[in-house]
Amino acid sequence: MQRQFTSTVYIFHNDRVLLHRHPKHNKWLPPGGHLELNETPPEAARREVKEETGLDIHFIEQENLKIEAYNGFSIERPFFCLVEHIPESKKEAAHQHIDSIYLATVADVEQLGQIPSEFQWLTLTEVIKLEEELFPDCMKLLTMVMEEGYLENLYQRR
Repeated sequence: MQRQFTSTVYIFHNDRVLLHRHPKHNKWLPPGGHLELNETPPEAARREVKEETGLDIHFIEQENLKIEAYNGFSIERPFFCLVEHIPESKKEAAHQHIDSIYLATVADVEQLGQIPSEFQWLTLTEVIKLEEELFPDCMKLLTMVMEEGYLENLYQRR
């Protein structure tokens, strides 16, 4: 089965997450997409967020170590990675996404006014009401991360 590399970013602001109804899947999803040639997962994540929302972001990091050396350097580590099964469609065969999933906050609150109208900031209560309209992995991540106290703990790692 063919595998494609993608990056996804869950952006949080004031205990809300930014999602949009994806036209192809008809599900609520965070911004993200495929890596371009010679692009790292965090570069793709930032690019996709900027293209889709107009926002600059700060990743919520969970690094244990960072290395800067002449022969190698650290890049932002995803919050976690998933292998996602993508069903067959009219345009492509069934395949898998190797998805680097990041958590982030808004870098510049002045950019909040330029977010496209198809994106919405949702509370956990609103997310739970949309359960049938989210993929199960998205729902699991959001309920785990948005439970009381967990986001604040993550924000402190920035």
